[in-house]
Amino acid sequence: MRVLVTGFNDWEKLGEPANVWRCRDNPSCRLLLGAVHDQQPTSFAGPLVTRLEARAPSVEWRFATMPVTWGAFADVPRDVDVIINIGLGVYDRDDALQLEAGAYNLRHGADAVGAEQPGPITAGAAPVLEPPEASPIAAQLGKLAGRTLVGYTVLVADAREANSYLCNETHYHALSAIGRGPALREVYFLHIPYARADDYEALAEGVSGVVLALLDPNH
Repeated sequence: MRVLVTGFNDWEKLGEPANVWRCRDNPSCRLLLGAVHDQQPTSFAGPLVTRLEARAPSVEWRFATMPVTWGAFADVPRDVDVIINIGLGVYDRDDALQLEAGAYNLRHGADAVGAEQPGPITAGAAPVLEPPEASPIAAQLGKLAGRTLVGYTVLVADAREANSYLCNETHYHALSAIGRGPALREVYFLHIPYARADDYEALAEGVSGVVLALLDPNH
């Protein structure tokens, strides 16, 4: 099994010109990189990476961080079986991890370089893009909804107009790519909170539990 796990870089106060590869404040990239980075990474050794590689050595793991710029995930890799994109998005609590059940066909707001692309992601398409009925995505989400893993409650959220920033666009592109290549069959988006007291080890423990559960059809 080939699995791609991604996170996002920072998007605020990036300097002039904006350094879109800086990873300092966004927990999703810190889980993959560990230490603060200020350039495009060439290797990954963060606390989430070490856990996934140790606990599922038979998986061919791939990792990437992305700039918070519109279209960053428009070219979806299709030579992997599963994609799990991770982004900051739980702001009202630090003990929950939220999976997205679908994506909303809308873009809104300025990205890390100040660019805006307001309007639908795909003109003329339905407002909500759901996982394909034949895929196991909905069933996996249903199994995890409401469970507590390593101190984190797993939430599942429906596609919604209020979620129209880069995370949503990324999930929309990923869902759209299922069935368009020889391998890709499942995609997930996981919203995470800031790490409690900057404890990325504890956050990685919870996130790794969700990631591995998503990959287990019997979980």
